[in-house]
Amino acid sequence: MKKRFENLLQEWPEGFIQDIDLAMILKRTDDARHALVKRALKSGQLIRLKRGLYLIKQKVEQALPNEFIFAPLIYGPSFVSLESALSYHGWIPEAVYTTTCATAKRAKQFETPIGMFSYERVPSLDFYTGVNRVVENGGVILIASPWRALADLMYTRRKKWNSLDDVQSDMRIEKETLVESNKSHLKELVKRYPSSRVRTILRKLLKEVKSEKRKKQ
Repeated sequence: MKKRFENLLQEWPEGFIQDIDLAMILKRTDDARHALVKRALKSGQLIRLKRGLYLIKQKVEQALPNEFIFAPLIYGPSFVSLESALSYHGWIPEAVYTTTCATAKRAKQFETPIGMFSYERVPSLDFYTGVNRVVENGGVILIASPWRALADLMYTRRKKWNSLDDVQSDMRIEKETLVESNKSHLKELVKRYPSSRVRTILRKLLKEVKSEKRKKQ
C-alpha cells in the first residue's frame, strides 16, 4: 500500500496535491485516505501547507513551484497584489519577503513552510478587474496588474496620493514607469474599481499621466 501511494504521488503532474485530488486518485474510504496522508506527513513524504493542501517533498526538492501559485489555494478567493505584485512587475525596487494578496474575505495571515502569506480585504464587486492569469513554471498565477496593485494599496492602506510625485515618493516607483505604463489598465480601474475614493485618486493620476505623455510628443 505504501509503495503504491508513493508511486501515485510521483506520477502526479504537479509538485503539490490537495485532499480533493487524493480522494480522486486513491478511491478509498476517508479513514483509509487520512491514514495514508498522516503516515506520509510523518515520514516527510508530504509537507502540509494548510489543512488539505500538501507539497510532495521529492518533487519540490527538484523544483519548488512559484509560491504565488498557492495564494488562492491557501485562502480564497484571492490573488497576488499590493507590494508583491508591484515587485513582480518590476515597479518597486525592494524585494518583498511576504506574499501580499487581496481577498474578498476578511484579512488574514498564514505562516507556511514556504513563507508568510498576508491577505488584505478588498471589495468583492468586480473582484478580478485588472487581474491577470499567468502560466509560470507549469503553474497558474493570479496576479494584479501594476495599477490594480496600486489601487488595492490605496484602498487597504488608505493612501491619499494626489499626484504621480506622491506615488513616486511613497512607493519609490519611477515617475517614468507610471507615465509609460498601460493606460488602458488605469482607465478600466477608473471606471470599475468599487471604491469612489480610490476612483477619484486614479482619475487624478490618469489625468496627469495623459498630460505628461502629451509633453513628450
